[in-house]
Amino acid sequence: MIKALIFDLDETLILDAPVSEQAFFAAAQDAALHYPVQPQPVAEAAKEAAMEIWREGPFFEYCDRIGHSAFEGLWASYSQPTPEIQGLAQYVTSYRQAVWRKALGRFGVREFHHLHRMVEAWIRARKKYPLYPEVFSLLEALHPKYSLGMVTNGVPDLQRQKIGGANLGMWFKEIAVSGELGVGKPDPKIFQWICQRLAVKPAECVMVGDNPERDVAGAIAAGMRSVLVNRGYKKPNPRFPADLEVKDLNQILPWLLKQ
Repeated sequence: MIKALIFDLDETLILDAPVSEQAFFAAAQDAALHYPVQPQPVAEAAKEAAMEIWREGPFFEYCDRIGHSAFEGLWASYSQPTPEIQGLAQYVTSYRQAVWRKALGRFGVREFHHLHRMVEAWIRARKKYPLYPEVFSLLEALHPKYSLGMVTNGVPDLQRQKIGGANLGMWFKEIAVSGELGVGKPDPKIFQWICQRLAVKPAECVMVGDNPERDVAGAIAAGMRSVLVNRGYKKPNPRFPADLEVKDLNQILPWLLKQ
């Protein structure tokens, strides 16, 4: 019997990739006001530069473990007093400017007096928390019948900011943020933590998320059923088959009735 549903956050409940795309273009438009460049090529170059520099940075292993991405590093806050978080707080100032320096450099720019404007423009454009349209109707349908939890990877400040900005906190009995616990999906420990807090067994839970390698694989390892939400950004992985694949969260409801 299913007693609890556990949700991922980014690209499951709230839009992530499309908003980041908009932020890169907005910042690149600002760049075009100060440099002889075209916005779209600069935006694409900045995305590539962000991932390249992030992978080469001193905190990549930690960020990969807790699921904190290169694009999130462009706008996150870091207030927790742990060595890794405080190290990131110091690192991202240079990282954010390095992204735009590298991107603009690919188009022959050699004077970099306005990089702070791109950094600030990206943050302004990214501070939005749009929900997928079916989210509230689904949560309203589930809330009376099931315990609802959330397991989200990332640094605490940013993930809590997203949850609050999207007005999602009221729906969830427990929320696990990987950066608060020091362990992230797909490690079974974070799934075990949420089960203990919800007072349910893993076999009584369904994990709902968009990432086959983190959400579905983690659920399988923890002994949970899983729903893969295919938003078109991550391909299903045959190594980690979900119990159900959906494109719209409301498709979960008829499946739940059969369980």
